Amino acid sequence: MKDYKKLFFLYLLLILLVSSIPGNSFPKSWFSLGFQDKIYHLIEYSILGVLGYLAYSKTAGYKIIIFCIIFGIFDELYQGLIPGRFPNAFDAIADGLGVILGYSIIRLIKKND
Repeated sequence: MKDYKKLFFLYLLLILLVSSIPGNSFPKSWFSLGFQDKIYHLIEYSILGVLGYLAYSKTAGYKIIIFCIIFGIFDELYQGLIPGRFPNAFDAIADGLGVILGYSIIRLIKKND
């Protein structure tokens, strides 16, 4: 459980580090489709939801989902401070859906163990 907490916080830090990269530093091919980056957000935050469940399911329960969704909103707002990056409400929605998806999948898996 302690290792999952460390991973959870390291992953939060990783998200912030990637969000700190200026927009012109990303290869344009990564975002060639308008909807493609929403898939990246969904996957990125699904992993956060899984780690949140593994680290805090016994103590925080669903509060960790709320924390992760708020973190996703904060992350989008933070990107507005980075050159070439802009906050996007649809990215925040994809982040929140990813958290819920990741948390729900790992919860179902663990429940059936």
